[in-house]
Amino acid sequence: MSKTLILVLSGVFFCASQEIVNKNNSRTFLFSLNHSLQVPAGDLSKRFGNSSNISSSLMYKTNKDMFLSFEFGFNFGSNVKENNIFESIDGNNGYLISQNGEIPTIRLFQRGGTADISVGKFLKFNSKKNYCGFLMLFGVGYIYHKIFIETLTVQLPQLDDELIKGYDRLSGGPMAKQFLGYLHVSKKNNIRFKIGLETIQGFTRSLRRYNYNSQSFDNEKRHDLIFGIKTGFIIPISQRTSEKYYIY
Repeated sequence: MSKTLILVLSGVFFCASQEIVNKNNSRTFLFSLNHSLQVPAGDLSKRFGNSSNISSSLMYKTNKDMFLSFEFGFNFGSNVKENNIFESIDGNNGYLISQNGEIPTIRLFQRGGTADISVGKFLKFNSKKNYCGFLMLFGVGYIYHKIFIETLTVQLPQLDDELIKGYDRLSGGPMAKQFLGYLHVSKKNNIRFKIGLETIQGFTRSLRRYNYNSQSFDNEKRHDLIFGIKTGFIIPISQRTSEKYYIY
């Protein structure tokens, strides 16, 4: 397992359900909807190609610009490199055949998710027009991923709800995440966005233990790496006259 220290640039933060105070450095709750374009590395790149992640985050900013963040994300993609998972049951012609002699269409996708808690620091720029600056977050959590197997038009007894678990490569384990990006909230208009880079290191292993195609137990430890570009936008709902902006 590689022990190389990974320097991260990761995504900034934005929100809905957020309170921003203009004249003093107040405590603030923020809810953010995010999208990331992700590139795999390490063991994950042997199984999947590029993917996307949609996540939501609940953040708390202290009056000293420290951040605490809880985030949940869903990962999805269509580039599955490990596409030989049915070799043990596809017969001599390379096709799976139903009990009626039909050849189904089988599609493979990447599915997965993350959950983490992060702490960090907001480095605010000296700007009277905008609330903006760099946000650095460092966190730990849990990551999982699998091959989602979709069978079209034909039901296969070889891939029923129970047997399919022997082919989906479900894996999971603890992860570390780093995040650095730019946060911008305009005080005069609706320009509110985030953009940055993110890295994730997953220390996973198979949760199925036994692979049907290799007919062997899978106890190997994995080092899954993800590099992503994260973006996000916030939507203002109402504005109060007390010099506070509320965004949901």
